[in-house]
Amino acid sequence: MSQKLLPLSRRRLLQGALAGAGIAAGGLPLAGAASAQQAPRRGGVLRVSVTQRVATLNPLRHINNPEYMASELLYSGLTMLGASMNAEPDLAERWEANAEATEFTFHLRRGVKFHHGPEVTAADAAATIMAVLDPKTASPGQKNIGPIKEAKAVDSHTLKVVLTGPFADLPVNMAHPNVRVAPAEILARDVRLLDNADHGCGPFKLVRFESDRALRVERYDGYHFPGRPYVDAVEQILYPDVAAETAAIINGETDIVLSGQPAEWDRIGKATGVVAARAQSGRFHNVVMRCDAPPFNDARVRRALALSLDREAIVQLVLEGLGRPAYDNPVSPEYRFAAATPPFKRDVAQAKRLLAQAGHPNGLKITLQCANRPTTRTALGVAMREMARPAGFDIDVQTIPYDTYIANVWRKANFYIGSFNTQATEDALYTLLFTSDAPWNDSQWNNKRFDELVYQGRRTIDPAKRKELYAGAQKLMTDELPYLIPFFEDLLSARRTYVQGHTLHPRGGVFFMDRVWLGDGAPKRA
Repeated sequence: MSQKLLPLSRRRLLQGALAGAGIAAGGLPLAGAASAQQAPRRGGVLRVSVTQRVATLNPLRHINNPEYMASELLYSGLTMLGASMNAEPDLAERWEANAEATEFTFHLRRGVKFHHGPEVTAADAAATIMAVLDPKTASPGQKNIGPIKEAKAVDSHTLKVVLTGPFADLPVNMAHPNVRVAPAEILARDVRLLDNADHGCGPFKLVRFESDRALRVERYDGYHFPGRPYVDAVEQILYPDVAAETAAIINGETDIVLSGQPAEWDRIGKATGVVAARAQSGRFHNVVMRCDAPPFNDARVRRALALSLDREAIVQLVLEGLGRPAYDNPVSPEYRFAAATPPFKRDVAQAKRLLAQAGHPNGLKITLQCANRPTTRTALGVAMREMARPAGFDIDVQTIPYDTYIANVWRKANFYIGSFNTQATEDALYTLLFTSDAPWNDSQWNNKRFDELVYQGRRTIDPAKRKELYAGAQKLMTDELPYLIPFFEDLLSARRTYVQGHTLHPRGGVFFMDRVWLGDGAPKRA
């Protein structure tokens, strides 16, 4: 028997959620490319606000959107991920594969130089790939850049990548943010030399890096895409307080909000001189339940919690409608091989029965930990607390600073809320979060059948067979629930009206700031 949602208003939800986060509570078009009437022009300083700090400049170790933006400003990859989620040329002008898709050859541009002078060669690209694969580097990209056996330079500008089996997605995976090309000489000395210095060949050069405050970069005139970047400099500025970040864009102190928050969306949308941007995506919040420890090692407890949540109501309460309900399948419709996931209704009675069958007839008390950024994590936690209470769950929602979450909760705690962007492919998603050897397998689900389906899929060239394999993998996830995934978030951003060429990329972690330019009305800044 289904049961209607408790009388929980969005205002009440946000008061509880945002008070815990220390923040005040408070269909638009995508921000498009430069208009046809005006050609891009050079000059000016672009200021971009973020709410999470850049802990390191090392692109091989980056984990969040501000860090991905920093590496994109300073570094280049072999390929880049286009708006259609296909691989496009970057340092590699072209590439080809053998008939079995077990070997790929990349042909690098000639004359590209690192900011400190040396030419970028195939040896640098090979060393970068092998460094990512080296467990000692502790790169998040280690397991999900592809089944790579070896990367080697054939000559100064030809790179060969040999795989352990067929894998047609490799050119897309070479656009992964952790595979920005760094000098082989630096990597051979110590990969930690990348932590606080600029060793890239990207569109901008480092001027200043203050991890807890700001990053400033300036145009690199030797960038391999002639004419770009357009602006003289980019400043990435940290705003720990979301309301202050909104005030900054409204007042013209900043030019772009990198990642907008639903709680501030209405305020931004009504502001004069500001364009709010929104696009559907596969980004989600995941409720992590450790499958290797009580109480979530019992699938009935995970299912009971899933059944206690009203997904459509959560989208309205937490996202203000700026998203879509999800039913625990992390593969959104944006992915090539997404399988249809039947929606289901909240069923408190069945949830109570499952909880009792799992040995909790009098209910279950448990602590849920939520980072304070983005604020929607705590908002989701509060919604879950209220919705799950009638089923017998007594959830203590704790909000903690983001840095504390990264250090002490993520991949360690029993019950918490994470957040992840759309990945470039299903394989990238699976091997980042779900396979037994995934670097960020925080649920410790470790399903051998799932692993087999994923690794069969990555070695399968035929699209129909691959879709069948991936559909099986998705069904295992919705049957066994390594995560609860209540919604897919819309991507939100905002820009001042004079900012041109800014787009929202479906991946969520791709920004193309080298293509942005400042039109009439932009402030004069040094």
